[in-house]
Amino acid sequence: ASLDYKAPLLKALESLNKAALDVCNYFDKNITKVTATLGWEQEYFVIDESLADARPDITLCDRTVFGAPPAKGQQLDDHYFGSIPERVYAFMRDFENEAYKLGIPLRTRHNEVAPGQYECAPIFEEVNLAVDHNILLMDVMERVAHRHKLKVLLHEKPFAGINGSGKHNNWSLATDTGINLLMPGKTPKTNLMFLAFFVNAIKAVHDHADLLRACISSAGNDHRLGANEA
Repeated sequence: ASLDYKAPLLKALESLNKAALDVCNYFDKNITKVTATLGWEQEYFVIDESLADARPDITLCDRTVFGAPPAKGQQLDDHYFGSIPERVYAFMRDFENEAYKLGIPLRTRHNEVAPGQYECAPIFEEVNLAVDHNILLMDVMERVAHRHKLKVLLHEKPFAGINGSGKHNNWSLATDTGINLLMPGKTPKTNLMFLAFFVNAIKAVHDHADLLRACISSAGNDHRLGANEA
């Protein structure tokens, strides 16, 4: 039995490669490898470090456990459509540069729906590497935030009554010939290959829904999903 998280992931990726390759070869004999890809989204809150330090609950738990709701929340979702504050923008640029030095291919930055909430996401990459990069990025974000006298909250649900933060996994399958297997094809032949994988993915989710649910039903994730999911 595997005692770490990486061995089951690597075994699953190899099993997926073998199964997907057999299907691909019905359509294209030139395909010799299928790779699972992942483009994760990292949502997070940013607050002033001195204000965070004045709150024992935020200091200890990275979330509030008591307090009154603010006069203005996310009723109009206007933060989502607003410009990024200059202080947060400077922090974003700084942690993006640090991420590039480590080979993390960050691509996007924008406001999220809740006040003080933001998001970044990379160009998709091989799933094993993407997971490592996400864990590394969270550490970089926290260290760079301290440089700007800010605090990053990566908790799934740091504040009651407004959106929680998601770490959304946009996954797909890619061939070594450059084909995204979950993207509709432009010809009847390539579209048939897409449909084969699309239908099988739906059936797999349907058949193994209980296992998938068990994998994602952590206390924090359930708390986030049950109240204003981002």
